[in-house]
Amino acid sequence: MRYLSTKELINKCAQRDSNAWGEFIRRYERLVIRSVNYKLNRLSVGSVRYEYQDIVQEIFLSIWNNNRLSGIKHPSSLKSWLVMVSINATLNYCTKKEIKNRNNTASLDQSFSREEPELTLGSKLSSLKLNTEKMIESSEIREAFKKELAKLNPKQQLVLKLNIYENKKHRDISEIMNIPLNTVSTLIRRGKHNLREGLNQYFGENIDIF
Repeated sequence: MRYLSTKELINKCAQRDSNAWGEFIRRYERLVIRSVNYKLNRLSVGSVRYEYQDIVQEIFLSIWNNNRLSGIKHPSSLKSWLVMVSINATLNYCTKKEIKNRNNTASLDQSFSREEPELTLGSKLSSLKLNTEKMIESSEIREAFKKELAKLNPKQQLVLKLNIYENKKHRDISEIMNIPLNTVSTLIRRGKHNLREGLNQYFGENIDIF
């Protein structure tokens, strides 16, 4: 089987090509494992730590059985999408296991973890339907994003906040900050590059969210 581009691989998997699916697993299994273990470490759930292989298997089965790759419109977002699917699948797995262990007597208003007491069991039962734009809404990615953003110089921070949070166009930012349009473009390009570099350290992969 010749080497397939990411777009070709996605399309063939969406067409239920078993050979392409095997290649997909070989290519992205390590990323999914790292993402699952990352979330398990964040949740501090030692009792589930040795079940990561079961979680990984469930993730791939869900993607294949529900033909979820058919919904990927931009191949460049595949890794980001996989990371977030893996994180949320791990969260849901742990939540369901916690409820089962408590013999279904736990209240959904009960705090799920010590490190995030404001989050309840009910709030943790989130949908797996995610895309790249939703990444920053995840608590893990959001916190990492804030930390990396704070490392930038004040001008870069302001430009990126206007661009990302306020959805301002380059020309609007130029007028608001009274700086040349080319300067705005440079600040955004460099700022996003620095943010990507920082966020990539969390997963050891080239994770693009922009």
